[in-house]
Amino acid sequence: MACRLTTLQDALSSMQFRTVVLVSLGLETWQIADLLGTNEHCVVTFLNESLRLTGCRDAQEISVRAFHESHNDLYDETRLQWEMGSLQDAAKRILERTGDGRRSALLN
Repeated sequence: MACRLTTLQDALSSMQFRTVVLVSLGLETWQIADLLGTNEHCVVTFLNESLRLTGCRDAQEISVRAFHESHNDLYDETRLQWEMGSLQDAAKRILERTGDGRRSALLN
């Protein structure tokens, strides 16, 4: 019988997994909060809970694990595309909002 490892994608909620991905990419807490549509306190809570659930000591360790799992194609591709698609949509909204702000400033 084959033994299947539990990945971050399996062990974490959607918000926790997205938080880990964004931390792994080097984003700051406020940037992650903006992308996830929440606040910095929630981001810290998501990360701390992710560390507790996975047994990782810190953000660096969980980031290394995320990169390892991704590099070795351990994630469900359909779910990963859905998770990353939602982050892309959030990034587009932020860019549109930023672009609108710049246009307003230029018109004034």
